[in-house]
Amino acid sequence: MPVVNLTPHVVTVVDARSRVIQRWPRAPEPARVEAVRVPVRGAAGVPAGVPLVAERRTRANLPEPQEGVWFIVSSVVGSAHPERRDLLVPSDLVRDGRGVVTACRSFVISGTPVRGAPDKGRAAPDPGRTGGRDQGQGGGRGKARGGERAGDKERDMVGS
Repeated sequence: MPVVNLTPHVVTVVDARSRVIQRWPRAPEPARVEAVRVPVRGAAGVPAGVPLVAERRTRANLPEPQEGVWFIVSSVVGSAHPERRDLLVPSDLVRDGRGVVTACRSFVISGTPVRGAPDKGRAAPDPGRTGGRDQGQGGGRGKARGGERAGDKERDMVGS
């Protein structure tokens, strides 16, 4: 099954010994979410002078689901589209000595609820099959990050 990286960074998956399992190139036009922030005046229990904002995020500029195709996205993009079952969000992040994310060890399948105890034999859902759920699209710009091989000079990021 094809996997398409929709982040602006190279995404690298490594095993427990930091050996590269797979690498995907960065997207020329990454999926992004825009956040609109509006100042809020005080809230009960929050000390006076502490700045507060309300935030509204737009939907990402994702392609339509395609049967059998997975899309790698940031956690921000994945969270903006809980109805999508074809999104992979980098997880189990690997960081260098400075705390910079250099790779991931797994992906979370966005929008897939966990039921019962983990089952290593359970198959992942078929991407692109959403059962008629809302597939609304939206434009926007924001942050989405990918990953690079642990220890490389180029420091791309994974996550949001």
